[in-house]
Amino acid sequence: MLATRSSIVVLALGLLAPWIDPVAPFAVSSSSSPKRKQISNQGKAPGGFAKKSDAVPPSHAKDDTAATAQLLGFLRRWKSEGLGPDGGTEVGYDVESSRRGVYAAAPFRKGDVVCRIPSDCALALTDPRLAADEPATMADGAVNFLRWYQNDERARQTWAAYLDTLPTRGPHFDSTPDFYSEEEIDQLQFPTIIQETNERRRQIAALAETESEITFDELQFATWLVASRSFSIKTQVDDPLVREGASSTSKKALRLLLPYLDLINHSSDSANAELHLIDPEKDEAWFAIRATRPIKSGQEITISYGSGVESSLGLLLNYGFLPDENRIDALLFRPGGEDAGRVAGRVAGPGNPLFTSPAAPHWRTTLEEDEGELSRATGNMVNVLKLRVKLKRAYASRGNDAQ
Repeated sequence: MLATRSSIVVLALGLLAPWIDPVAPFAVSSSSSPKRKQISNQGKAPGGFAKKSDAVPPSHAKDDTAATAQLLGFLRRWKSEGLGPDGGTEVGYDVESSRRGVYAAAPFRKGDVVCRIPSDCALALTDPRLAADEPATMADGAVNFLRWYQNDERARQTWAAYLDTLPTRGPHFDSTPDFYSEEEIDQLQFPTIIQETNERRRQIAALAETESEITFDELQFATWLVASRSFSIKTQVDDPLVREGASSTSKKALRLLLPYLDLINHSSDSANAELHLIDPEKDEAWFAIRATRPIKSGQEITISYGSGVESSLGLLLNYGFLPDENRIDALLFRPGGEDAGRVAGRVAGPGNPLFTSPAAPHWRTTLEEDEGELSRATGNMVNVLKLRVKLKRAYASRGNDAQ
């Protein structure tokens, strides 16, 4: 076992496997089951196989930095499979955007395991043994990240090969709305995201006041790391070993950092893989990326972040970016949109639904005005206006659909 807190992951997988929420952002499968039973219904492409001769033209440059090499060497010591340089995937940079991601170094069939890491390599950010009447927040997970790993000298040395690959607040930092100014937050115009942004800032400030060795800025950035990099297992716990005194069955979420797997980028409409938990009831459980359709050699591996059906509201709140296309946005304003909105806006956290459909929005600007402002926007206002444009277009299409 790599670190004390890592043992929480193994304990949780063994005890919580029977109660893992079937509506989790990833599937649970068994290494002894037929492959066709290991695949979820997320991928709709027919089965097939991408031959080596069908490899896509090079679209990325391989990441040969020392930090990435150290991470791969660190993980391979713990039986990680499918990682570079000799495995089925490799880390690279998109030649146009310079965005780092994970690419197929070999072709994969639908259902193939693209890469995987053992549960020992996961960093737990919540402890399932502790009873909790209220779900843990992203800021709570950030405090645990700082206490258990970043600021703990022994753990920092143990996990250095991974921690050194985590993003810093540099030129490519995708700030979430809690980093915006008060005026920029107000300019979002959508009450629900404004409320959730201000609530996150309040939570960070309250925790920073109680933590003498953690500053607001340090905790805010750690909260961004937890929100944008971690994965969540949603559970329904009914075991006294886990509940430790809880009086009734309760729902919990085990939040994890998954080295290497968290380098995989998001796609709202064209993801070609998904996260699986393999053999959670066994001592050697695995977190795996499984192809949901054929993937050619050289093609980028992508998954759907969070709940798997995140609206642009949820993606901006937790990840700091907006996708070019997102079919989920249209569900927010169509008949039954209130229920769809609860699904589409779900945060990739303890499972709390955030956004309901604004049935009668009263926006201060028109779509045409926002489009004009967007062409001149800079800084955080680019994403502010992109969000307003995207959702106002979705609202406008609702009117067309109703005719």
